[in-house]
Amino acid sequence: NLADLGHILEDIMHDTRIIQDSALRSHQELLSTRKQADDAETRIKELENELAQVSEQIHTDQLTGVLNRRGMDETFERELNRADRNQSPVCVALLDIDNFKKLNDTLGHQAGDQALIHLAQVIKECLRPADSVARYGGEEFVIILPDTPLKEGIEAVERLQREMTKKFFLNNNERVLVTFSAGVALRQSGEDQEELVGRADKAMYKA
Repeated sequence: NLADLGHILEDIMHDTRIIQDSALRSHQELLSTRKQADDAETRIKELENELAQVSEQIHTDQLTGVLNRRGMDETFERELNRADRNQSPVCVALLDIDNFKKLNDTLGHQAGDQALIHLAQVIKECLRPADSVARYGGEEFVIILPDTPLKEGIEAVERLQREMTKKFFLNNNERVLVTFSAGVALRQSGEDQEELVGRADKAMYKA
């Protein structure tokens, strides 16, 4: 009858309102959870960027932007292991700016620092993506050339020397020719980093 039907409709409306309220709460909870997930993802990306920056700082020379000794050691370990696996050649070049003390004494230490930055930049521009450069000492740089026979390693360094004669270092708008001496060594079978760099160092001093 109509009375029973009315009660049933009231019950249905009541249950419908409960379901609607529950659905609204679930929707709001879903939106809140999604926002928390988005916030967490954003924070993760921020932390990843910070970690990458810290890692780069740990492995990078702060003056020149090339690898520091720690970054160089890790690169050597990776490249020498890869060379052992693939039985591929690795060349190492050691560079030393000529008359750097005279440059510092004549133009000042700030100009000396800028000359190091200039050399590092020219080296990076001349290298292949697979090659690596590190600051080895005060005015010394090491270049790691994977998959490179000795002849090609020597040619790469000579090409860099020619490039340095074209790209002058500017100090107070005055051109200063920065040159370097270099030694190149091809890794021998089973040779470790210290021995390889040592032979490149001896070759550089001969130069």
